[in-house]
Amino acid sequence: MTEKYEELKNNAEEAKEQEEKKQDSNSEGQEQTKEDVQKTFE
Repeated sequence: MTEKYEELKNNAEEAKEQEEKKQDSNSEGQEQTKEDVQKTFE
């Protein structure tokens, strides 16, 4: 179970890094994404 957890954690971190790279190349989109996320959690 621990190995599976580590794998999932690593995958999540990798996905986050990919998302950040995408947002860096499109900062206007990043602002839009933040707003959308906030709306989702409200």
